[in-house]
Amino acid sequence: MMLTINRVVAVVVYLSVGLTTARLPDDINDGQSPEPTHSAGGWPNPEPMDGPIPNNNKPQTMDPTVIRREDGKLFLYHTAKNGSVWTADSLYGPWKHEGNAHLPEFGGAPSIHKVDDTYYMFYNNHEFDYRTIGIMNEAAQTWYHGANVRVASSKTLMPTEWTQHGRLEIDWAMRYNILDASLLTAGHGDHRRLLFTFGSYQRGIFQLPLADPPTKIAHGANDRITHLANNVTKAISGGPTEGAFVFKWKEYYYLFYSSGRCCVQPKTREWLGRGDVYKVMVCRSKDPRKGYVDDQGVDCANDSGGKEILGTHDNIWAPGGQGVMVDDEAGGPIIYYHYVPYDQETDTKQKAYHFGWNKLDFSSGWPVVI
Repeated sequence: MMLTINRVVAVVVYLSVGLTTARLPDDINDGQSPEPTHSAGGWPNPEPMDGPIPNNNKPQTMDPTVIRREDGKLFLYHTAKNGSVWTADSLYGPWKHEGNAHLPEFGGAPSIHKVDDTYYMFYNNHEFDYRTIGIMNEAAQTWYHGANVRVASSKTLMPTEWTQHGRLEIDWAMRYNILDASLLTAGHGDHRRLLFTFGSYQRGIFQLPLADPPTKIAHGANDRITHLANNVTKAISGGPTEGAFVFKWKEYYYLFYSSGRCCVQPKTREWLGRGDVYKVMVCRSKDPRKGYVDDQGVDCANDSGGKEILGTHDNIWAPGGQGVMVDDEAGGPIIYYHYVPYDQETDTKQKAYHFGWNKLDFSSGWPVVI
């Protein structure tokens, strides 16, 4: 992220129970994007792109993250084995696949943000053994509850030019899983705060402060964790909430997150119904640390509040894994995300994830995908 707020989501490995899974970096194709038309419900298709659409041609999430370097070059990192990278000079393409991100170990859902003159990548990891720090709870040894987030930094965004800084030492707890990170820079100068948002399933989305620069948690941060959101669905009453991204626009902080199952069910390899798969939700607050509500005033942390701004429609299935950025080429804020190509006539979902983006309109006080 940066002071203008960008997010780079996704680099990595594995997916199970709504978490991120392994994807192979060479799984690319030359499919063209859909026409920029609108669905009957008003949601637009992704903006058209020249050339191949960045994609992960495997049945695991893509989790895109996009950031524009000062020279104008766009970098898109996404989930794949050790990360996959695309570059372009325009959001409309053509996008070029650059290969692996060369991350050590298996990681996932990276999120890249700029702070001062340095880019910081936060990415999921499932290799850490919590028993080495005295956590003996069996849940901490499972895929669905044993994640952690690692940090890397770069001056260039180039795949081979990242310096690793290790694991963020966030206390393990039953109420959250430590993954799906994003960074918010709130305030300026001596009042600047670097706020780290994370969480997947369990009780949803949480936040704590990081040190400055953001290579470790701030002093006493584990005692200052706040709960931001948890959204339930019909089939998943515990709250399938993950992939949060906080974005400041005018006087409000907007909390974007994905609600629902990102992928097919692990055991049946079938999708849940459209109401229980990924969709993009939003809540807002004037305090980045708490108090998020939806457009009806419903509490997003305690009462399952959340305004749906993008869901399954037309040939787009389960959009999510989103981030938000302001880009001059687009003329303002955009939302980027992944989706599964979908044939409505045959009710067939491809075993692949594609990248898409659209402009956002905040004129009503709430983001509208246009």
